Amino acid sequence: MPDNSEEGSSSQPAPGGRHSGRILDWINAIAKVAVPVVVAVATWVGAYYANKFQGQMSGATLLSEREKAESQLRASMFSSLIDPIAGSKRGDGMSVDGERLLVELLALNFHEHFELKPLFDRVDKRLANEGAQEARGSLRSVADRIIDRQIASLRKEGSANSSDGAGARVDMLTITEPPLTPSQKAVFDSLVANEQRPYQVVATLQEPIGDLTSPDGKHRLTVVVDEADWANHRLKVQLVTISTKGESLDSNVAFTLTHFDFPLTDNTLFPDGNRIALALSSVHAEGGLKSIVLKLIWFPKDYFTPRERPLDNSEFLKLVGKKT
Repeated sequence: MPDNSEEGSSSQPAPGGRHSGRILDWINAIAKVAVPVVVAVATWVGAYYANKFQGQMSGATLLSEREKAESQLRASMFSSLIDPIAGSKRGDGMSVDGERLLVELLALNFHEHFELKPLFDRVDKRLANEGAQEARGSLRSVADRIIDRQIASLRKEGSANSSDGAGARVDMLTITEPPLTPSQKAVFDSLVANEQRPYQVVATLQEPIGDLTSPDGKHRLTVVVDEADWANHRLKVQLVTISTKGESLDSNVAFTLTHFDFPLTDNTLFPDGNRIALALSSVHAEGGLKSIVLKLIWFPKDYFTPRERPLDNSEFLKLVGKKT
């Protein structure tokens, strides 16, 4: 009887071969599934970043178009307001109240971009000549509102950098006439008692106010108010700037400060990025002692005013992901 053991054994697959075949089947199955998954994931990631980039660019384009439309609208509005005062539509018969109203509208809407002090001075002089003290008070009230708005915007802009000395700060300087009578001396002593140097300082006319240091400590100022026109709110001021690095005199300037000097247009920029402004706040006559409060405004470090950068730089940086 023939021996079929060899034939039977050769007809059965080896255990190792069966195992290798299953592995190959699994690999083929995984490969068939993995390729579409990888393609889908790559497509999704590419679409995600493409949409994100497109969204950023669309946002930037939208911001640019909005700025353009707003600029055109403001230009038209500015022309409509300035023409009756100094443009082609100017007439000699404009009343002082009409001119005051137009100047107030101009200032409230365009104070960030234009230096409007000459217009304010012109209207204030006309009102003074006519004895319209109430109207002069209205004009000064508008100036106060503008100064407060600008200081608020500076504080907001520099709030994130206040901890490292690069934020905005406002120091209050109270200047009085020399106290002569007992009642005047009593008022002056009460002001001095509430003094908190260097943030709240009290001094008399022609008395140097020193130790006014910038938030980052790189500049020290001395302010001297030489003369005061209390009725018209006009001061003659000397400003001495000293660098704390070399202890050298950087500048010594004299100027006239009025109620119509606005921080964003009437300021001093130093080479290291520090910027300051002086603004007149209020005038008092308590106990017969005349006094005036000044605001010494330290701008955020490396701040540029809106008229120096017409595009809203902060919003643009947020849109392109460079600022949170």
